[in-house]
Amino acid sequence: MTKIRTLAGITLLSIALLGVAACSDGGATGTTPSSGSASSTSPAAQGERAPQVADPLDPAGLVDHPCESLSAEQLSDLGIEGEGKETRVTAGGLKGCDWKFGANLEWKIQVSYVVPDSRNGLQNEYDQHAAGLFEGGYFVPTSTGGYPGVFSNVADTRSQGRCDLGVGINDEMLLTVAVTGQAEKDNCRAASNVAERIISTIKAGGH
Repeated sequence: MTKIRTLAGITLLSIALLGVAACSDGGATGTTPSSGSASSTSPAAQGERAPQVADPLDPAGLVDHPCESLSAEQLSDLGIEGEGKETRVTAGGLKGCDWKFGANLEWKIQVSYVVPDSRNGLQNEYDQHAAGLFEGGYFVPTSTGGYPGVFSNVADTRSQGRCDLGVGINDEMLLTVAVTGQAEKDNCRAASNVAERIISTIKAGGH
C-alpha cells in the first residue's frame, strides 16, 4: 500500500523526479494502444525515418512483470514509497504498472512495453505522426539514456500535468512511460528520469 507523504516529502519527491534527465530535449509520447499492441499505420502514411537503436535492449521478464522495472533503490531515489500495481493496458493482455504517490496520491507513473502490430518500434510513432495522428496533440523527438524516443500524444495534456514518453529500446518495442503530477512541473523531464532508470534496470538484467 502506498504511504501518505508529508508536504516536505512532496518537495523532495518533486526534486527527485524532476532532476536533470540525460539527453532530454523536452516536450510529451506514447499513445495508449487500443488493442493487444499499439496501432500501426499503412506504408503509404510513412514519412520521416526514426533514429536507429544502436544498442538494442531485451527487457525479457519485465514485459510480463512490469512492476519490476524499477528497483527498490530506484524507487527510493525517485522519492516513491510503496509498490506498483500491475494493470491490464489492453484487452489483448498487454500489462503495465502504475505507481501512485504523493500526499493525495496526485502523482502517477505508468510503465509498459509495447510492440506495435507492425513490429517496428519507434518507427510506428513516426508513421503515426506522418499520418496526422498527433495534429491535435504533440510530437517531440528526444533521447533518453542514449536511446531515441518521442514525447507524444493525440491530445496535449502537458499543461494539465501529464506527459507521455515512448523510447525505442529495440527495433520492435517501445518502452512507454507516462507521468501525471502537478501541472506547473516539467513532467516530461520526470518521464525521462523514470525511463532512464528503467533502461539501467534492463541493462542490469532486470534486477
